[in-house]
Amino acid sequence: MNKLIISILATFIISCSLASALEIEKKDYLSLIVGNYVHGFKEFETSVTTFDKSVNIGIYYDVSTQDKERANKLAKRFRTQIPEKIRTYEWAKNIKIIINVYSEDLTSRGY
Repeated sequence: MNKLIISILATFIISCSLASALEIEKKDYLSLIVGNYVHGFKEFETSVTTFDKSVNIGIYYDVSTQDKERANKLAKRFRTQIPEKIRTYEWAKNIKIIINVYSEDLTSRGY
């Protein structure tokens, strides 16, 4: 019985010490928040790059199979909704959101 209590206590102490040592940077947390939202839209390839003061989002559409207007509509949606999502965080109020739409020709890639 003593070994069980000691094992549980040791596990608890170790997990508490590890949890307090874990830190996440502002840009990593931004990447998690924005990336989860952006990458949920599967129609286009997307990228998210975060910095301390800004988030760069890329939307990539295939010129041979996808519509540029739909990509631009998604960019407009991101410009409206992403600031709404991050404004609930006090530390994220002055984050600049940069969204670009890029065209690609994927016909030569064999897709």
